[in-house]
Amino acid sequence: MRMFARIAFILMFALYWGGLTFYTGFVVRIIHMVLNDPLDGGLITQKVTIVLQILGACTLPLMLVNDISIARQSRRLGLSLFGLTLILSLALVALFVVHSQLDGVIDAKEMIITDRDKFDAAHRRYNQSTTVQWIATVIYLPLAVYSWRVTDSKKQCQ
Repeated sequence: MRMFARIAFILMFALYWGGLTFYTGFVVRIIHMVLNDPLDGGLITQKVTIVLQILGACTLPLMLVNDISIARQSRRLGLSLFGLTLILSLALVALFVVHSQLDGVIDAKEMIITDRDKFDAAHRRYNQSTTVQWIATVIYLPLAVYSWRVTDSKKQCQ
């Protein structure tokens, strides 16, 4: 069962984190180079980021299962992983909240931003939350793999 849980975690994590990394690192820049109107790019980004946030929310339970499994063998490593999971959870909640704030100042029918100051402030918060999310995941994965090695070797020694 442990191997199945790890494989499910890795596949879901890869889909979420890989999608987030590829989209924010490459696709957003290409959208802005190709499309003449930044609002057009923003409307595409709006749809994709919702999917990425849902993938992140689907990844969290698998991370928690992993955290609990590791904590049973190593409290220190389990708590470290749980702390990163908590940071990621809070960043995702922030992204859902900020996303709704951004939606509130975009009139998709008229293709206009109704309040540029509110939009800019919310967009900065969105970028900051995405950065926190990405950093938490970039630390989490190698720590999880390290934790598996440590806890697996403890079981072999017993």
